[in-house]
Amino acid sequence: MTINDALDDLIARYIAAYEAARVPLVTEANDAWQAPIYTAAVGNDDTVSWQPVRQQQALDFTDLVNALEEPFHEDFVAYFSRWFSADLAVLWDEHPLWLLHLHGDDDAERMLANQAGHVLMKRRLKQPITLFLGLAEESDDLLITLDNQTGVVGLEFVGQEQHETLAATLAEFLTKSTPRVVEKDAAIG
Repeated sequence: MTINDALDDLIARYIAAYEAARVPLVTEANDAWQAPIYTAAVGNDDTVSWQPVRQQQALDFTDLVNALEEPFHEDFVAYFSRWFSADLAVLWDEHPLWLLHLHGDDDAERMLANQAGHVLMKRRLKQPITLFLGLAEESDDLLITLDNQTGVVGLEFVGQEQHETLAATLAEFLTKSTPRVVEKDAAIG
């Protein structure tokens, strides 16, 4: 299964899980962004309903790749170039995780800046380059990362190397992730 097929399947399973549970898809909006996923305000706070939207144009990593002189793994590029979405709550082997996604173009700029900082930290620490995809719910500093050389998806604490392998490929990881319905689907960041 390709990364695009695995991601499309996860998005479809995610929407179906929420529909079956009769729980609306909601997330926290960023007022500074005109994100294509936002569909309507919910209540008096920054909560909005949302729907995933296919990106019309793939996210361009060229400037960041050139600045870092570090090509990004093709699975990572495909993952962030397919859908605009709120972060997805999933289970992996009974562990609650949040898979980060982009609300829109402004959020993409923020993610690219954060990835640059992550890569520079890894270089400074002389560790293998990883790229972050999400967070474990059990600890704010436990990241879901993709090894930029091998494509292995694993867990690592901020500032540390991957210590646990979750899947040999991102497609395998996405395929084996189970959508997790939460009453208030608040994004992590």
